Amino acid sequence: MKICIDMRPSLSRPTGVGVYLQNLVRGLAHIDQENDYRLFSASWKDRFDDELNAKNFRISDHKWPVRVLNFSWNYLNSPAIEVLVGTSLNVVHSPTPLLIPARSARRVTTVHDLYFYTNPSEAVREMRNIFPRKVKEHSLRADAIIAISDYTKRQLIELLQIPSSRIYTIKHGIDPFFLECASEEEKRATAKKFHLPGRYLLFVGTQEPRKNLPVLVDAFQRMRERDIHLVIAGQPGWDIPPEQFQDERILQTGYVSKAEVRALYQLSLAVVFPSIDEGFGLPLLEGMASRVPIIASRIPAFKEVCNESCAYFEADRPDELAHVLDEVVTSAELRQQLIEKGSQRVKNFSWIETAKKTLELYKSL
Repeated sequence: MKICIDMRPSLSRPTGVGVYLQNLVRGLAHIDQENDYRLFSASWKDRFDDELNAKNFRISDHKWPVRVLNFSWNYLNSPAIEVLVGTSLNVVHSPTPLLIPARSARRVTTVHDLYFYTNPSEAVREMRNIFPRKVKEHSLRADAIIAISDYTKRQLIELLQIPSSRIYTIKHGIDPFFLECASEEEKRATAKKFHLPGRYLLFVGTQEPRKNLPVLVDAFQRMRERDIHLVIAGQPGWDIPPEQFQDERILQTGYVSKAEVRALYQLSLAVVFPSIDEGFGLPLLEGMASRVPIIASRIPAFKEVCNESCAYFEADRPDELAHVLDEVVTSAELRQQLIEKGSQRVKNFSWIETAKKTLELYKSL
């Protein structure tokens, strides 16, 4: 069987979708030495870095501007992926809700969430126009849809009227890297690079509207405990007023590497995720694997990931979040309870299992 996976979101400083792709492909390479994989990449400046060293995985890399190819695929339905990779295919997998044009290959999409559909004005600019208009049409035409949580599957059924029989829930896993302790040298280097304070709360993610950072900052400034900082780690996003962070106790790191984010987790007092809406919440798993207490908004995806292993609050209640922050910061016993619950919970998630279920889906088409 010949399988093509679109790797473009993993090319440059990968976050959510890119991290998903990297771990999925590593998992597939670990469990499958029989099928023939083509890893499709196209960019004008970024080249795909193959770390797999697997004989049945080949790179099909093209120097095409991303926007040109996206326009051609989304509006002209051309060129077919078989033309670009130079061979016939059995399955082509898009890591986004939009299909990849194909001559005869069965087409799979992954839907991470539908926030761009319910709140299009808050989506990243590249998604605002095309994704909300095309997602239902493409979902109905897909041979199979991977939803990364039961919550996302329910949204596909309720909002887009997609038949449940076409949707397969395949959840994310945890990278074993985060289960390992960062070396003291890594911790020192990270602390020095970002001028980390001694005691801090940590947020990890791109600064975008649904991450709800204004509520986090408001709650942080309401805390009774003042001898603590807030570290915001992740790429600058959009529609976040810079004045939100004008507090000497708030530190922004910008994009951080995988090793740096692990050190940031392990040096933190607790990790806070105040999102209004998410499809899954991969950083939740990373935080739990790093043995850090998790504080999270009470939204469906987070409850699905964490179950009872974190301290919850309502996303629109900065007063409640401030109270929870104070409780976690001042109680070593509570922090230890959350750490132990998280360490147990994270055992339920594996990228190898994600890869096995994805491969089963490919074979069933």
